[in-house]
Amino acid sequence: MVLFAMSQVEVRVTEGKLIGIAEESVHSEHYIAFRGIPYAKPPVGNLRFQDPVPPEPWSGDRDASKDRNIAVQVNIFTNKVMGDEDCLYLNVYTTDIAPLKKRAVMVWIHGGGFFMGSGDASFYGPDHIVRKDVVLVTLNYRLGVLGFLNLYNKLATGNQALKDVVMALRWTQKNISQFGGDPDNVTIFGESAGAAIVHYLTISPLAKGLFHKAICQSGAVNNTWAFTERDTSINKGLQLAEKLGKATSDTEVACKFLKEIDAGKLREAEVQLFLTKAARLNLSISFTPTVDSESSNPFLPVEPSQLLRNGIKMPLIFGYTSHEGTFFIRGKFFGYINQETLKEVDFDFKKIIHPRILSQLPQISISELRSLYFGNKAVSEETIMNYSDFIGDQHFYGGIIEAINIQMSSGVNEPIYLYNFSYESETSPMKNILDIQLPGTAHIEELGYLFYPYMTKDLGLSPAAPESQDYRIINYITQLWTDFAKTGNPTPTSADCKWTPVKNGNAYDGLNITIKPRMETLTKDKPKWDWKIKYKL
Repeated sequence: MVLFAMSQVEVRVTEGKLIGIAEESVHSEHYIAFRGIPYAKPPVGNLRFQDPVPPEPWSGDRDASKDRNIAVQVNIFTNKVMGDEDCLYLNVYTTDIAPLKKRAVMVWIHGGGFFMGSGDASFYGPDHIVRKDVVLVTLNYRLGVLGFLNLYNKLATGNQALKDVVMALRWTQKNISQFGGDPDNVTIFGESAGAAIVHYLTISPLAKGLFHKAICQSGAVNNTWAFTERDTSINKGLQLAEKLGKATSDTEVACKFLKEIDAGKLREAEVQLFLTKAARLNLSISFTPTVDSESSNPFLPVEPSQLLRNGIKMPLIFGYTSHEGTFFIRGKFFGYINQETLKEVDFDFKKIIHPRILSQLPQISISELRSLYFGNKAVSEETIMNYSDFIGDQHFYGGIIEAINIQMSSGVNEPIYLYNFSYESETSPMKNILDIQLPGTAHIEELGYLFYPYMTKDLGLSPAAPESQDYRIINYITQLWTDFAKTGNPTPTSADCKWTPVKNGNAYDGLNITIKPRMETLTKDKPKWDWKIKYKL
């Protein structure tokens, strides 16, 4: 056991010695933090747009008490560039570096649309999870053009960020036992774009054997925003080069040019060019995963759909919040849909249909699709929740259910658990941080109960009191997630509500996570999102 009177804790990893720190959690308990551990060499200079390279060893003690750089990005609140290209660091949290028995490991992969975010404690404080006797790893990966540029040549083969995560998982395999973790019992989990990355990792040949269970929260490979086709990927790289002063159709010339641009200016230009109002309305993301067949070591050697059909050979959790769409309509994070914009969408409904869907949708079906959600009513303040339903179905629910269907039909006999997080609270940390002003449980809201967002301290928000409903939800969801990580079953012991896997048939059995959790059955002919099937998309 660690003596917490000594604030410093020493661990030796492959590259050298780390000096971590013991800290008091929001629950007045203690945990040990090792922050800012390099899992790869800084991807700068000649390593920009290249696969990650293992880190260099160091001599002497390395201070692991403080966060290191986050990936370079544009702050959505201030529109200012922050972070650094030297960003490939991870954090390890535990309550005991020498437990009697090695503990299950949980590796968190943050979301942020592939273009923003970090693994630090501002959103993802470890306080709630580590008290359940697991070892938690959080990490950064390259973002936007720096993490996903694919010009289909040898200079920029794509999926650099996904390979970053693979490198972090390899580091975890080699070193996590030094922190009391079991390298033979690793669960990866993520939300939104992080969930899509988790799903990609389960099908990539590069990640095979690096983890044993996976949790995808509000995201899947099948979502509209989670993949970019070859021509679109090349065009976006060329457009970015042109915006920065190099108009060319030669992908090698464009790549060499982009390699020399200041990283902050590169990301700033990317946001100005691609994160427009139109892109926000239909959730078009500029740089995302692609087929990286030009790589000598591809993460996705073929189309994801082909790999998905092979089946995922491990236990899985998929799920969503009850009102995913409200996050994209009324909140600081992705923009506020005002009266003027509602009128624009009412006049031209195509504005909120994702380009990948629009290109496949027969013209006559656009009016039918609108009618399915709005009937004869206008797109307006009165029908704002109908708008939310459409956003949720198009960008989240349909793709997640499709992922489950593909896995169920693959012939792989591994459990798949489905959940709907519907707990609603006026003191929801994420709803307050992001000022989401609509009813229902929005995209990312469960994260405020799974993690303790340190950002709430800066906003003067109090942590959940032990007797509160919020506290009960914190305890409940972290118990489900950590039990799944330990055993592959989220309710391994007798529970008030047994969470059973999805079964083959005409229904989806899932757990409704709320103050009184219950199993619910959703028949396959009930949800509106079957319009994707109706129009054969």
